[in-house]
Amino acid sequence: MRHARVICLLALAPLLAPLLSGARADQPKPDPKKIQAAMDRAARADHEGRTRDAVTAYIEVLSADPDNIAALHGRANDYHTLGQTNAALADLDHIIKLEPSNAASLAARADLLSETQQYDRAIADYNSAIGFGLRRTEIYNSRGLAYSAEKQYDKAIEDFTEAIRLRLDNPEPYQGRGMARAALGQHAAAIDDFDLAIERKPDFEQAYVARSLSHIAIGEFQLSMRDLNAALTLNPQDVRAWRTRGAVEERLKDYQNAAADFSEAIARDPSDARLYLARGSIYVQLDKLNEALADRERAVELAPSMAQAYVARGSSYHLLGQREKAMEDRNTAVRLDPDDPLNWEGRGFGYYDLRRFPEAVSDLEQARKLDPTNLEIAGLLAGAQAKLRAQVVHEFERGSAPVPTVRSALPAELPPPLAAPTSVLQPPTGSAAVYHARGRKLIEQEKFAEAIEQLTLAIELDPSLALAYNARGFAHLRLKQYPAAIADFNAAVRLNPSYANAYTNRAAARRAGGDKAGASADQAKARSLAH
Repeated sequence: MRHARVICLLALAPLLAPLLSGARADQPKPDPKKIQAAMDRAARADHEGRTRDAVTAYIEVLSADPDNIAALHGRANDYHTLGQTNAALADLDHIIKLEPSNAASLAARADLLSETQQYDRAIADYNSAIGFGLRRTEIYNSRGLAYSAEKQYDKAIEDFTEAIRLRLDNPEPYQGRGMARAALGQHAAAIDDFDLAIERKPDFEQAYVARSLSHIAIGEFQLSMRDLNAALTLNPQDVRAWRTRGAVEERLKDYQNAAADFSEAIARDPSDARLYLARGSIYVQLDKLNEALADRERAVELAPSMAQAYVARGSSYHLLGQREKAMEDRNTAVRLDPDDPLNWEGRGFGYYDLRRFPEAVSDLEQARKLDPTNLEIAGLLAGAQAKLRAQVVHEFERGSAPVPTVRSALPAELPPPLAAPTSVLQPPTGSAAVYHARGRKLIEQEKFAEAIEQLTLAIELDPSLALAYNARGFAHLRLKQYPAAIADFNAAVRLNPSYANAYTNRAAARRAGGDKAGASADQAKARSLAH
């Protein structure tokens, strides 16, 4: 759309220039007949789509008359068509130097500057064009887009609103204003704007995709699916629409269709590592662990500097029992992006699974420092602290070597971790029943991290309390900490082999962790105990 408007403005500029800036003084032209003949050849070439021949003709004119405005406009137009943006900008610079108040040329240059993401300069040129009298809906719409690109959404909304006032039937400013409002979180108002854009242009595919994103933001997933279906009917090549529909289907737990949509996206853009990561996550849900690993390996190949790809591949290695490879990937993720709490959480989870609790506590402390409000990290940290505390007590009772420090256990080349919290060795006070009751109450309130802390204290006071292990395992399960959950359910059924609910919970944790056979066995055991 903008490309077409640039061409239009460049074509109009020679006609508008005398009106907007006053005619230039006539200058003697060498051999005006030859110049006119070259201009005629350029016009015919443009009309017939022979853009390079037109450029050659314009060059002939400008070699004889370097300040020929019409030839400069024509050549700028053709350079833009050929993708030679810098050359087009140079011709427009020349025109504006000759005619500083040429509003059409200023607007055309602003469009080219926006195309090259030079938004500050573009906005300045739009301001000048408007100041010189070019107050048209397209100019306000384009300046609104530039403001949006600069995240100046309030100014963008003002421009889009003015563009709508100047021309009520143009769908573009409704779309632009909707996008700006969505960026500000005003999704209901954004949807109203997208409705108006689609009403004026029923085949406006981009508006359907934009509206779908606002529907997602307010939890209207079925309406989002309707919009994405419409968008893909209009444009089956839109990778963003395939990707977004796959994500919505994943949210709706329609994993088969989500995998199919991510595959369609990959077929159209096989170089985007994010698409392979998205499909890999779906394959995990479908228990296609080898396919998930293949997608994540491809993501690492495509984006070897993306920490997220290593975290995902490490998770696949973990699910397939390849623990050493999993830890190698998690180490790489921390090294690539030590400021991302999820990288520390992933490695802490790996250490936890390897029963290397000092390192697990250290990494999870770092993750919590980076993201102190993340309940999943807090819950996993509480579990690791409990395991470390139990390990300390066990070694002390055995009279074995001193407890290893967290810092000395980490690889030397990685950033130094936080020290283990001083609260790790503090004994609980009160009764196991009291802490167990508190933990159960916190679970009812869905405060799972806090529940784990209370249930851990209950277990320390009464290691034979199967109820507390089952409850803590459930809290870990809700926080998606599957190895920790399974370990607690194992303890519960070891203490009480007839504990049907613990088998049911372990089945859920095993299924979520990819152990389909183990989950089926636990479900069968739970059913047998219930009868």
